[in-house]
Amino acid sequence: MSLIISATSSRLDSAIKRVKAGERANLLLVVFSGEKLSGQALAADDLTNGLIKRRLKQDGFQAKFIQTKVIDTDLTTDGLDKIILVSLGARSKLTLNGLRAALAEAFTTARDVAGSERLIFPLIDVDLHGFTVEQFAQVVTEYSVLADYEPNHRKTREWGNEGPRTHLKSLKMLCTAGTLTAAKKGILMGRLLGDATNRARNMVNEPSNIMTPMKIAAMARAVAKDSGGLVKCEVLDIEGIKKLKMGGLLAVNRGSENPPAFIAMSYDPEIGLTQQVIGLVGKGITFDTGGLNAKDYDGMLDMKNDMGGAAAVLQVMSILSVLKPQISVRAVIAASENMIDAKSMRQGDILKTMAGLTVEIGHTDAEGRLTLVDALHYIQTVSGANQVIDVATLTGDVETALGDKISGVMGNSERFTREVLKCSKEAGEPMHELPLFEEYRDCNKCVMADLNNSGTGPGAITAGWFLREFIKDGTVWVHIDIAGTSFRRHDHGVDSTGATGVAVRTLGQLLRQYSKL
Repeated sequence: MSLIISATSSRLDSAIKRVKAGERANLLLVVFSGEKLSGQALAADDLTNGLIKRRLKQDGFQAKFIQTKVIDTDLTTDGLDKIILVSLGARSKLTLNGLRAALAEAFTTARDVAGSERLIFPLIDVDLHGFTVEQFAQVVTEYSVLADYEPNHRKTREWGNEGPRTHLKSLKMLCTAGTLTAAKKGILMGRLLGDATNRARNMVNEPSNIMTPMKIAAMARAVAKDSGGLVKCEVLDIEGIKKLKMGGLLAVNRGSENPPAFIAMSYDPEIGLTQQVIGLVGKGITFDTGGLNAKDYDGMLDMKNDMGGAAAVLQVMSILSVLKPQISVRAVIAASENMIDAKSMRQGDILKTMAGLTVEIGHTDAEGRLTLVDALHYIQTVSGANQVIDVATLTGDVETALGDKISGVMGNSERFTREVLKCSKEAGEPMHELPLFEEYRDCNKCVMADLNNSGTGPGAITAGWFLREFIKDGTVWVHIDIAGTSFRRHDHGVDSTGATGVAVRTLGQLLRQYSKL
């Protein structure tokens, strides 16, 4: 059953009375440290004959930041089952990121502890510091959708006493009449980005025997079909790829039984082609063994997620028919596996890219950049993009530098890089700029060819420089390395074990700047 999210200007008591006969709803309330109950929390206490105050006093609830408390009403109030309190900490220190952290805790508590199927959440209590009601409603919506995601979509049975997980069926936000329009606008955007993120997670969580290059191509065609003609899609098979002389993509695919797919998508607003054209490139390696320089067991374990960039880009394209940005957008995915076979590329092999530059293979596990440079050249020269962002699970070194919660960003334009970083902050997807120091450019130099694909020196930065060699004069470009942030082996906040769908919300926020939504 799909989650229904809505906003109303009803009073709390009226909203509870409207719960259908025979159904129960849980109430989610925010509180602040160092403050007495007020507003809707106080109203809820009155409705339950002082139950909240009594329980908080009995249990010594201190309202520390992101602390939660579940109170069973013991059926004393018709329609109301449990009350979930979450602390936003000190009111004066509340930030949008703090709100996200608290909501992650609140919605996972509502799911795992309170077993919530229906939630009522009053928005009107929150004293907004530096953000709007629309932003608040958007974040609430996004995090309810993300927290409700379950990755085990191919399980056919439960183990032991697990039982099926509770899923949220409805979330009703209460707000004032004056903020209702803003709240509904936030819900629309939050739902759009939350659902797109979950679809990207689904793509990455699919096993590689299902999520093949041609499967991604089929999904891209479906996005175009569902857009009502606003998004167009062209897929090149191996013969089309050969005609364009994409030596990087062809070399990576040599060891695979599954053929490659080169996917090109486009969107133009109703006014037609715009002067500025945003290009999105997603790395689409559907499984990466490392090639003849094979990864070890641990390194290969999660390599179905090596197409996380492609999933993010495809799902951003899927929302354009609703978002309708007033700017032209192009997207390219070069999809392939990197497998081991007698035909696999070898160390020392030299290939020629679509751009004409030659590359010597220094390491077969540095394959992603080989496919990306053909895609980058295509999106500039054929698609006509002049503001390009690539998203790629490119290097393990970025995780060494920034950990598994911050993506790395590099670019050739300070303005465009800052714009992407600003959007990542607004979207709640932490990113940090890494320097493209000129001194590191020579790390990719090669005696036998124009470039070596593995290079030396700081790996995340030299990989960025490798891509930079294929950016034309006049093109502004940003590279987002999501190798550390695209996949989790353990639950973390609203990120369940598996794919995170990272970069969908950042790119969505970027394109929203050109939308009337």
